[in-house]
Order: sequence, then C-alpha cells, then structure tokens
Amino acid sequence: LESAAGERIFLRGKASVGKTTVGAQWLRRLLAEGVPAHHILVLVPQRRLALPYEREIRRLEGRTGAEVTIATLGIFARRTVQLFWPLVTDRLSQTFPTRRPKALSLEMVQYLMFKLLQPEIERNDYFKSVTIDRARLFGQLADNLNKSAVVGFPSTSIGARLQAAFPDDPERQHIFGDVQACVNLFRDYCRRYNLLDFSLQVEIFTQALWSFASVQDSLRGRYQHLIVDNVEEDTPATHRLLREWVPGTRSSLVIFDEEAGYRRFLGADDRSGEALREVCDREVELRETRVMSRSVETLLGEVVAILREDEVDEKEEPRSDAAVLQNRRRQEVARRAIVYPRAAVSRFHPQMLDWVAGEVARLVERRKVRPDRIVILAPLMGDALRFSLVSRLARHGIESRTLRPSRPLHAEPAVKALATLARLAHPHWQFDDVYRVSAAHVVQMLLCVIDGIDLARASLFVEVLFSAKGELHPYAGITHPERRGRLTEVYGERFDRLREWIVRYRREEESAAAETAPRRSGTPIDLFFRRLFGEVLSQPGFGFHRDLDAVRIASNLIASAQSFRQSAEAIEARLDLGNEYLRLVDQGILADQYDPVRREGETERAVLIAPAYTFLLSNQAVDYQFWLNLDSGAWNRRLQQPLTQPYVLSQQWSQGEAWTEMHERESSREMLCRVVAGLIRRCRRRIYLGISQYDERGYEQVGELRVVFDHLLRAGRTSGFGGETLTVEEEEKG
Repeated sequence: LESAAGERIFLRGKASVGKTTVGAQWLRRLLAEGVPAHHILVLVPQRRLALPYEREIRRLEGRTGAEVTIATLGIFARRTVQLFWPLVTDRLSQTFPTRRPKALSLEMVQYLMFKLLQPEIERNDYFKSVTIDRARLFGQLADNLNKSAVVGFPSTSIGARLQAAFPDDPERQHIFGDVQACVNLFRDYCRRYNLLDFSLQVEIFTQALWSFASVQDSLRGRYQHLIVDNVEEDTPATHRLLREWVPGTRSSLVIFDEEAGYRRFLGADDRSGEALREVCDREVELRETRVMSRSVETLLGEVVAILREDEVDEKEEPRSDAAVLQNRRRQEVARRAIVYPRAAVSRFHPQMLDWVAGEVARLVERRKVRPDRIVILAPLMGDALRFSLVSRLARHGIESRTLRPSRPLHAEPAVKALATLARLAHPHWQFDDVYRVSAAHVVQMLLCVIDGIDLARASLFVEVLFSAKGELHPYAGITHPERRGRLTEVYGERFDRLREWIVRYRREEESAAAETAPRRSGTPIDLFFRRLFGEVLSQPGFGFHRDLDAVRIASNLIASAQSFRQSAEAIEARLDLGNEYLRLVDQGILADQYDPVRREGETERAVLIAPAYTFLLSNQAVDYQFWLNLDSGAWNRRLQQPLTQPYVLSQQWSQGEAWTEMHERESSREMLCRVVAGLIRRCRRRIYLGISQYDERGYEQVGELRVVFDHLLRAGRTSGFGGETLTVEEEEKG
C-alpha cells in the first residue's frame, strides 16, 4: 500500500497475516501526509480491538490539536444522538419533548429492568418454566432489544420471529410471548422518559438521524478518512451505514478477517461485512502469516481438513505410495506443534491440571518464556477450574490473571470483600437483614484483603473482634497473651490499619454531613472504593498489593459504580446511590467491559487464563497455548439461552423458517471449525492439549475436538492419546 490517501481499499486475509498492522501503518501515513487528525475516524466492533491504533497515536510525539476519533457503533451513535437529538423529538418522549435524552449504561439498564420488570414478572407469572437467575434473564431481554436494532427489524416483532422458529414447542411459544411483553414494557418506559439504552441509541441514529442531509453532511464533512477494522465482527447496522459513507470519503481502509465472525451471538454478520468490498475501489489480500511457525501452520491445515469433512472415515480410500508418504510427512510436521500428556497422567481431571501447571512452570523456569506469552484456555472457565489453575500456578511461583467479562461482579471474591467493607463503613446500609454484614462476610473479606492470613486466624479475628452490631474492635485492645500470640502482631497491625481507616472515614462523613444543609448523600460509592483501594488495600501487607486479578476486578468495580452513579443521578437523584448500587451487585449485575488499556511498554507479566471465545475476541497472539478439557462437548456447543436465539435473530436467517436439530449440528460444527482455526492462527510455537479420561464431575466423555486430534495422531500410534510429551530438544527442533 504505497499511499494512504485517495483510495478506498478492501483489505482481506485470515488471522495473523498483519491486517491490523497495515491499518496502523495506514493511519501513520495519513498523518504523515498532512491529513488533519480530526478528519480521521477509526471504527472497531469493540473498544478492546482499538489498542493497536491507540498505541500508534501515542507514538507520534509532539502532535498538538485535535485527535483521531476511535469509536464503536455504540459510542458513535451516542455522540451523534446527543448532538442532533432535537431533529428527532418525534421518536422520543411526547410527555417530555424538550428533555435532553439520557444514555443508559449497561449497569443502569439492568437496574431499571430489576425495578420495572420484576414486579410485572411476579404479577403475571412470566417465565415460570425458566430457571436462570434474574440477572441473566434481564441480560437476554436486553440482548434481544440490541439485536433488533443492529440487525434492523422492529423490536415489536422479536417474539414473533422467535416463535416462528419453534412452531412445535408450546413451552417456548409461551416464553417468547413473555419476552415480547417485557421488552415492550421496557422500551415504552425508556421512550416515555427519554432514556436511551444501546438499542434505542442505535435505532434512532441509523433509522432516523442518518436520513437527515444535515447530519450526513456534518459527519461526512468531518470524517473524510475511514479505517474500519474487524468489519466481520460488526453488525448489519454498521455495514449499512458504511455502504453509504465509504464511496464519498477521500480514503477508506476496510479490513475483513476471513474465517472469523466470532461475535455472531452479539449480532455480528460476516457476510454483510464482506459485501462492503463492492463499495471499495479495489481489493487487496494478505496471505503470508506473521505469527505461526511452519509446524503450527501445517497443524492448522490438517485440523481444518478433518473438521471440514462431514465425518471422519475410519477406512481411508487407497492412495498412491507417494501420496501416503507426503501425507505422513505432513502429519509428522503437524504433530511437532502439539504436546500431550502420557496416559498415566491424564486419567483424572486433577492430574490434567497438575500436568498443565507443571508444563507452564517448565516453560517459564527452564525455557525462560515470559509468562505473558502463555495462555490457558477452556471452552468454559468456571470458578472451580479457575481457582485450581491459579493455586497450582502459585505453588510454582507463577503469577496469573483471568479474563472473564461475562462473569457477574458478585461472584468475584474481591468484589464481595469491597462490598463488605463499604457496608461496614456505612452502617445505615445494613438496616435490611438481607444485606446485614455477617461474621462469614467478614471472614471472607479478611482472607481477601489481608495478605497471607489463613482461615483459622481470620475466623479467630472475627470471633474476638467482630460484634453482633456489625462493629470491628481494635486488636490493640486484646490483653489476653495467648490470643495475641495466635493472631500474631503482624496480622493484628494490618487489621488495625484497616479498622482505623474505616473509623476515620465514618467520622469524616458524619462531620461533613453535620456541616452541610440540607443533608448530603455522602461520598459517592466509586470515590469511596478509590480511596479505600489507594490508601489501604493496594499497600504492602494487603491482598491487592500483588494480586493482578484483584486489581483488575477492583478497577472494573470502580468504573461500573461510577457509570451507574452518573446515569442514576440524572434519573433519580434522591436515591442513596451507594446502597442501591451494592443491592444491584448482590442481585447479579454484569458490569460493562472496563478493561484498563495498557500503555506503550507496559505488560502484565502473568499467564492469562480465559475462555476460548474471550481470548479470540481480544485479537492477540501468544507463543504457547494450553487447551483444557479437550473432551468437553462445550467446545462445539453454544450456551443455552432460553429467551433468545442468535441465529434466528440474524440477517442471514429466513424469517418464518423452523430451527431444527440439523441447523443446530451444522452451526455447532461450523463454529467449532472457526474457533479452532482462530486459536491456532494466534499461536506462534506450540499447543498443549489438556485431556483427561474423566471430567471434573467424574463422568467419562469423548468430545468432537478430542476425536479430531485423535484422528490426527493415530498415524503415529496404534490408538488415540497416550504418547510421551515432546522433549525439550524436540521442542527446539520444532
């Protein structure tokens, strides 16, 4: 790509060929050729994928003035609606036509659903056959609304579309009818009070504002140069916008990743993304991988070839000697890219985890591999699996971090500890018995926030120093020498520092409230968490000082609380927002993605533990991957979502067609192929296959992914897994 200005290019290629690198270079050339930064728009499907462009901008030192705009469709729609909302008052509240619309965060959407829909569900006996918790239920309702907006069909037809796909299932017919009633109620409430969730922002922007010539002229006049990355992971709403925008730009780079489309469950559409090549001047394809070694690339070809077959044929057709020899050589090269355990250490699930931790330790200690170049993946990452991995790695002195964006906040021990401390610092929040701090809460909090303390000592601290009224007493006040000895001066001093901070904070709040008229609501909950973390919990001797996971979770909690407060203040200013937020956390809130952006030169020197899909959507490559639970059917089985169906609510689905078992099998196999290919393309050196004859519950199973690798390895052995792990010398040759 000789020049960035003056062309509209559709850049395509598979993962790891350097498409995003070209995008960053394109941005650099635009700026070097004198294009004003404020004329450039970088559009990505999710904020995390913008990191390479943010890094490129930071490298250009000395630049002043406006900056390049980097946005997602949601961010862009929100900004546009906030600027031009008077043009579409007919689409907004008729009760308050002059009230400025208020954008709702994910946390606020869940809060309003809890408040608005929960009474209706109980009154009308909705979803009586659905057993998921309320937070997940409301999440799926919001997901249905989002899909209606990004795909482009009316929100009033959600239930009918879902019902048409399951005509012979009476239970689902009732469930989808309840879905429609609830989304109608929520949408009407939002319109009445000018509250814009993601779906309403996108709907107003794409279906109303974009039709105004003044809006188009304003946006096209400012953003004359577009860079659109990972267009296959974006939605039809974005693609329709780009089809009209790209032809009139001075330059455009539209980047398409083949064999991707991992965000289909969020409304992404790779087919409509690929169709954008029609509005570009020319198409460029990148083919040479920048990540995979020769053995990993060969492994990719072999695995995809097996997965693309309808079934593995046990009796292969006769072939020539030359073809057989070539196939064996190719399989031998592919086998160099995988490491698998001996049968003796892979029978039970804990043995597999021990093997994984040992191999990670060998890479870090003997091979001197940086921990951040290793990732441990599983189709599902439950609490027990995560804890087992973290604890085993810790025994080897290896730090780890986890990434599970769909995990509820209240499931994190760090969040539970912070919530307990918040209630101890605000005793008036404990009037409700449901939210009263108990001895068990304090024990778990001490285990999390005091570095090195054990369960026995934490329990003794609570037994001696925690009163039934919810008060902490000072360790310095203990006069009994035996008790002081059992608790130790080290932990006693840390306990007193924490207690003294809470006491001092409560005095400050009481003093400030006495001096203020009318009575103020107190320190915002997010600022309370910031102070507590910065002044106490992040200091040496406390649990957040070296725990990368706890720090990340605390950061997400603070950002989530701030977002909730800012949204809620504009709606219900008289609420005690701190108490309301903690109640919402207890009910299972799913925080928005607030992953801190790493600055240039900064890395987290820790092994990443994540679900496979989460790793794929982060768009990063590593040297070594560990795939756990290879026998699990979850590799090719999507999560059960009783209130929605991502394939039916997509642009590719023929409305009115019935969803059958055949559709389920075909979609599962296609997604397995995409996931496996995507993971392999993001691996530089080797993949370790974690297998066990019995799963964590003690059941024996053989999943489809295991069958694929068993077929690949059969040529080198008489049966399935059970060979020796590659030696260090063999790894070096690979």
